[in-house]
Amino acid sequence: MKRSVVGVAVAAGVAFCGVQVLGTVPTLPTIGTEVVAHASDAKVVDSGTLGTCPWNITADGVLHVESGTLPEAYKLWSNMAGPLTSIQIWENGELGENGEPDHHNFPFQTISFDGQVKTPVNASFLFSELLYNGDDGAPQIKNWQNLDTSDSTNFSFMFYDSKQDNVDVSHFNTSKALNMHGMFSGTILGEGYENLNTRKVTDMGEMFREYGDDNPSSLDLSSFDVSKVNSDKGVAQYGGPVAGGFTDMFAGTNVKNLNIGNWKPNISLAGMFSGSDMSKISKLTLSPQDNLTDSKLLGPDTNATKDSDYTGKWENSNDQYLKPDDSNKTTYTTAGLISEYNGSTAPAGNQTYQWEPVVTPGNPVTIHYIAQDGKTIQPDTQLPGALDATYTVKPATIKGYQYVSADAPLTGTYTADPQSVTLTYKVAPVTPGGNGSGNSSESSNSSDSSSTGDQGHTKVVAKKDRAITAVKKIGFYNTPDFSKKTRQYYYAKQKRTRRPQFVITGVAQSKNGFKRYLVRDVTPGSKRYGKTGYITAKRAFTVHTYYQHNPKRVKVILGTNVYRDKVLKHRVKHLKRGTVLHVKKIVRYHLTTRLVLSDGSFVTSNKMKVLEK
Repeated sequence: MKRSVVGVAVAAGVAFCGVQVLGTVPTLPTIGTEVVAHASDAKVVDSGTLGTCPWNITADGVLHVESGTLPEAYKLWSNMAGPLTSIQIWENGELGENGEPDHHNFPFQTISFDGQVKTPVNASFLFSELLYNGDDGAPQIKNWQNLDTSDSTNFSFMFYDSKQDNVDVSHFNTSKALNMHGMFSGTILGEGYENLNTRKVTDMGEMFREYGDDNPSSLDLSSFDVSKVNSDKGVAQYGGPVAGGFTDMFAGTNVKNLNIGNWKPNISLAGMFSGSDMSKISKLTLSPQDNLTDSKLLGPDTNATKDSDYTGKWENSNDQYLKPDDSNKTTYTTAGLISEYNGSTAPAGNQTYQWEPVVTPGNPVTIHYIAQDGKTIQPDTQLPGALDATYTVKPATIKGYQYVSADAPLTGTYTADPQSVTLTYKVAPVTPGGNGSGNSSESSNSSDSSSTGDQGHTKVVAKKDRAITAVKKIGFYNTPDFSKKTRQYYYAKQKRTRRPQFVITGVAQSKNGFKRYLVRDVTPGSKRYGKTGYITAKRAFTVHTYYQHNPKRVKVILGTNVYRDKVLKHRVKHLKRGTVLHVKKIVRYHLTTRLVLSDGSFVTSNKMKVLEK
């Protein structure tokens, strides 16, 4: 059997183009099965060596890879005339031949780097095209921080079509990287790009080709050093030289907002946006050194997916609130914008351009909420609308307070200039024995958000500074008025341990009077971590991230630790999945709660870690 290796490097029982790796091709289980942190926590059902990395598969469906160096996944074939049609992943011998024992074919859905796993000098195709089994998806990688890339120089097609829910390169050391051709081509989502060291990289062709999922995303690559990128032909990946430089870097990408400001390339961005007439890039930040000549940039006037919401011109984002006929506003055709960035002359500094909308938006009205002593009692909200349209500010109902006055008219007209209205409230009188809006006292249980989601405890409305978790598919919007235009993206419904998490930073109302939460994404490892927006306040869509009542007994569903203090800094021991704990009481810590065990130690009350029994 030929030993040349292409495609995936880390996959037990994974196959590409029909070639078997461990006996027969496995039936991949659905992604999302609960996994444990270490091989010792579950029965080992198979083991071996990958390069110099020991590996084992445990009965819970996890492939554990220990410390060592992975083998190369790609080797050049000098006689290759087209795409490769064969693959062998493991370097520990031709399985089942040469007297070596056959391995059992155990399926897995998670690849866990449990030790320091080094990538080879040639890391090309290392995780490309992990086995795709219909709707069941591909094995998902965890513990990215344990992947040591410091020796690798070739990262070409490393994650090509790897089908990872998220590729986290935050901890990658790419100081020796020379080639990043197609590195993230076909990747769904990723994060940590700003940490990549690209100062030696000579080839970024196809780097983000067809990048992104169905929800247009943003890419901020302004930290990239592209000074060494040249137009030489790239390494022969498919039987012949491939176009290097920036060719097809964003071809067919699903990115809507792209930032390549601060760049100082020494060649033009020729062919950077080619390869598709369906580009979704509608907001672009450029540096004066970005030469768009022959870049094949598409705009609202050259895009096959023309949108009637746009005029067909580009505008500078600094002019977005100016009317189209304003003499101070300059708009560009796509060809005109390209000519502005021609390699010899360009506007000074970083400039951001976006598709000009048919309806010019007004500058949103900012609403402040303060008590009579000047203290802020609720986060600011913004009221968006079209230029010259009329707005009406409706004072929000804030528990424990009564509206008094405003420092500006509650009705006005949207302009190109920012406007604000400050609403002043007074403390509402307490009604003895009452429980109306004037009662400012709250019990620790009754003030908690949406619902606990467990054991039938009462569902209640969430308030500011509570952590909540989405339990259904949920939209994330720019404003409290939900529409296709204001929606940033959808969060898909997920299993318990992968649900999106948010912190409520404010409460707002739509024009129709519907309550919304202003939230910040705090999902661990999320590409959207830190993003702010509005979500529905309907109780059926979210639950508390942390228990708000004493659950008495909980079962560990994802490996966690016991600590000596509620800060969770001084670890006592690790708890395996399935451990049942008896809870003495619950205590609050900042935006979260902790469970106090019978011996006085503390564990998290996060519902993705522990489940009430």
